[in-house]
Amino acid sequence: MTTTSATGNRSILSSVVAARTCVRGREVVPGRTAAPRRAGFTLIELSIAVFIIAIMMAVSVPSFIRSYNNSVLNSMGRTFATACEFARFNAVLHQQPVVLHVDLDKPVIWLTQGGPTNEIDSAESQERALKTIEISPRISLVSAQIADQPPQQKGEVEASFYPNGTCDGFTVTFCGAEKGNGLAIVVDPVTSRGMAWSVKL
Repeated sequence: MTTTSATGNRSILSSVVAARTCVRGREVVPGRTAAPRRAGFTLIELSIAVFIIAIMMAVSVPSFIRSYNNSVLNSMGRTFATACEFARFNAVLHQQPVVLHVDLDKPVIWLTQGGPTNEIDSAESQERALKTIEISPRISLVSAQIADQPPQQKGEVEASFYPNGTCDGFTVTFCGAEKGNGLAIVVDPVTSRGMAWSVKL
């Protein structure tokens, strides 16, 4: 009876020792604490992820830059068309012509209008600036054409907006950062409104 009890105790003790030396299915050295298993990525997995990201950037970045350049060019066209409406409005409101100046060399665009002088007996007027249009470094002025005159690519071109709401019909062509991508703003002489047309340069 004593032998059987001793054998049973030794069996139980062996089971306890085996359980203490087994942590999450792994055998460890008795008396030592098992280090917790950490989840992570292998070097191969990280390399594959970086490779996929690089491919996605190589495909999407050129498209994003192209879209941004087109957006800047179209924004310039809308700004110029709005400036033409502003010039017509002031010409009609003050019953004085407004002149749109296009400097192809600098490049810069601005509006001026003749204003009354302080001299009561004088019929002369002095010119004052109404608005200056800022041109993005990504945009360049290609040419300006007044009515049926030949297009100019250098110097300064002037177009007038008259008190009756009409203007000198003219066309201004801008070039974007994308090669061969241009935008022509055609201003109608009757309505003084600018219409944008995409052109290949």
